Amino acid sequence: MKAMECYPQSLPAQLDLGPVQQELSELCRNAWGQEKCRQLGPSREASTVEAWLAETDELLQALQRNDHLLKVEYPPYREFLGRLTIRQHALKETELDQLRSATHTYAEAFRYLEKRALEMPRLWQKVQNWPPEKEIVKCIDAVLDEKGQMRPNASPELARIYRELGKSRAAANRIFDRVRKKYQSKGLLADFDESVSDQRRVLAVQAAYKGQVNGIFHASSSRQSIVFVEPGETVEVNNRIVELLDGEREEVQRILRAVTQDLAPYRDALEIYADRLDELDLIRAKALWAQREEACVPRLSEGPEISLYEAYNPVLRRVNRQNDKPTRPLSLTLDAEQQMIVISGPNAGGKSLALKTVGLLQLLLQSGVPVPVHPRSRMGLFRQLSGDIGDAQSIENELSTYSSKLQKMQHFLTHADGDTLLLIDEFGSGSDPALGSALAQVFLEKLHGFGTRAIFTTHFNAIKNRAAEMEGIANAAMLFDRRSFTPRYELQIGQPGSSFTFEVAQQSGIAPHLIAEAKEQVDEGILRTDQLLVEIQDEKIELENVRRQQEKELQKLRELQNNQKSQIGRLEQKLQKQTERNTENDRLLYWGQRFQKLVESWLDSGSQKDKKQVVSRFVGMLNQRASETEKEENKTHQKASRAHDKKLKRFLEEPIHEGQEVKVLSSGMKGTVVSIKGDKYKLALGGNMTAQLDREQFIRADAPLGQKPKKKKRRNSRNTEKKPKNQKASSNSSPSSSKPKPPTEKAAPRSAPEKDPRKTQTDREKE
Repeated sequence: MKAMECYPQSLPAQLDLGPVQQELSELCRNAWGQEKCRQLGPSREASTVEAWLAETDELLQALQRNDHLLKVEYPPYREFLGRLTIRQHALKETELDQLRSATHTYAEAFRYLEKRALEMPRLWQKVQNWPPEKEIVKCIDAVLDEKGQMRPNASPELARIYRELGKSRAAANRIFDRVRKKYQSKGLLADFDESVSDQRRVLAVQAAYKGQVNGIFHASSSRQSIVFVEPGETVEVNNRIVELLDGEREEVQRILRAVTQDLAPYRDALEIYADRLDELDLIRAKALWAQREEACVPRLSEGPEISLYEAYNPVLRRVNRQNDKPTRPLSLTLDAEQQMIVISGPNAGGKSLALKTVGLLQLLLQSGVPVPVHPRSRMGLFRQLSGDIGDAQSIENELSTYSSKLQKMQHFLTHADGDTLLLIDEFGSGSDPALGSALAQVFLEKLHGFGTRAIFTTHFNAIKNRAAEMEGIANAAMLFDRRSFTPRYELQIGQPGSSFTFEVAQQSGIAPHLIAEAKEQVDEGILRTDQLLVEIQDEKIELENVRRQQEKELQKLRELQNNQKSQIGRLEQKLQKQTERNTENDRLLYWGQRFQKLVESWLDSGSQKDKKQVVSRFVGMLNQRASETEKEENKTHQKASRAHDKKLKRFLEEPIHEGQEVKVLSSGMKGTVVSIKGDKYKLALGGNMTAQLDREQFIRADAPLGQKPKKKKRRNSRNTEKKPKNQKASSNSSPSSSKPKPPTEKAAPRSAPEKDPRKTQTDREKE
């Protein structure tokens, strides 16, 4: 990796890279990652920086999707990993347990990335060629339990030893308890009866009676009043226990040597596991920091340029948060058209902060760390970052402040080019204002000719005027509120700013008559120019205040308009529903009246013939109503389908980007856009499924499209049923299901229906 050249070497520290490095190290879980964060530095290789940013962004996107956090913490085993291949060497049980724990962690990370290989292709590439070796865990599990202790059945010999140990200890305890009770009953023992010496139970015998107890003397109390005796009855069994314990230690060591020898072939794999987990730890820390600082990966430019929108200095914002102060974002552009910016304004107005913000964000970007800017920001890469920030007087070299500045300027004039980002604070200061600014103007022209991207801060009007005359150099001002005598920390590109020398002096308590005397000694043209700059800034602040107030009023009007539109829409919808309800009620009333008349006609019918006529009219009305209902349903379905298609068309025309969650129209499955090549979109669906689809085959997952309207399926039997041949109508069939046959010549004449005496002549005529 070719590192980005920084001059002087202390420049990253002057730009406050150190606090960010410390914050990143605190987010790391392993020692290697913590050290790597504290040594974090920028690269000038585009491929390296792009890879760093892409890896971090993959994990950042997962965090923003509330995905599970990648686990990378493992016990540090590198220090003893080299002993794994030493002949006849045995790793300790704790060391084997650490190897097992690290392998488990790596296996979890491997599965995590394997499952998300489509969303995290770069991170997956880091581990895909090194799957976790199951034999490592299997080999250690065979001899160690979950607590990292040797299993009693780790070998047949160890199991036998443990069985005999159990029996021998039980026998020793029985014998000892019997002897203790015997001597206790004789009153030979002290108050506490027994103790332990050299892992053997011993009797606490009063010194006066030690000759009456058969056994081996072990020790005595400090006052010689109590002696500790191992009963002679337990000596043999205790000796057997000691032999078994020695055998246990030898067998455990043999097992550990065997396991160590079995793990030796996996040393390289274990080394790689640590390397990959350390790399993932560093990437994870960057992603966590980016999530906390609301940072992102801006669009990367091919050339050395910067276009920042709503950029924040993370160190300044952290301090302001602690002090409950707001932080103003910074927006500026350095490119081929606007190559340099000259910032002016009052002291403590934010000029140096603006300059340091640009430098710090560039360092972070080229170190592979997302930066707190708006996503539409654009940043390129620079070969070198140079700067002159703060008072750099060298006591060792006995250089004055101005001499130190000139020494740095000589380096800038020698090495700066189109791939250089140059940051100079208090440009032209340190010497006679007239002479120093004249020399600074020459430097400005030379650096401009080199194509260097640069930001300067200055108080000198001559430099501001020269910048205004040169193409590709923009003046900028840090705004200052004269009413409250406080800086606004807002950068405005377009014209220079006043230093507010007399205003700040007045606010600091300098006597007015002294300020007046000072004004008399200043050239009138300079005073008019400074006053003009002050008035311009006042006007800009006033215009800005008016603009913000108008935006607030406009926002209120928009909200009111939206509320009114929403209310009108609800009323129109309510009115439409009521109209439809009234129309439906009128229709039901109309058909209800007609059916009621048929009912009355049926009741008034005096003969079968009249009733059949009523039934025939009823069937006709049913067919008519069914036809109308079918037309109404078709009309409603067509209207809903047109609305659905219109909404679908709108969603299909929406732009789709990589990483966005979408929904396939045909199946309803949800997936994530992995890549876009022309009109083809590669989607990652559930599990390990992928699909390559056209744009019209899916929409964004959260699009409120709803279900496509479905037409009601009805079993329409009107005039469609055909009777089978030779089938006679049943005598009890209903009139509505069969038509009466016309009378034939052979048919018996039917008698005329009797007149209903309740009907008048007028009623009969109506019928």
